Amino acid sequence: MTEKPTGTAYALATARHVSSDGCQLVFERDDVRRGQRFAFALDGAEPVSGAVRWVVGDRAGFAFDSPIGHDKIRALEQGNRRPGALDLYLIRGQERSGA
Repeated sequence: MTEKPTGTAYALATARHVSSDGCQLVFERDDVRRGQRFAFALDGAEPVSGAVRWVVGDRAGFAFDSPIGHDKIRALEQGNRRPGALDLYLIRGQERSGA
């Protein structure tokens, strides 16, 4: 995904435990499902996309479509000190069943 997500955000979340392959997302809503695909933008960087792998309460495991570099990891860790720091945009028509 190379275009910045547009429209209304589906969910607000905070990223935790960020690695090059994924992170834990803490959501402010309770209808996020395993297999949903989201994209989010980081200031000055290409958007990141991926899929929800698991959901427990308000937390979800999020696997990036492609590994991210240290600059994006740092941006996620430093830019996520408050709930709702990430605007997540649903990627429609690409949900993975049984993901």
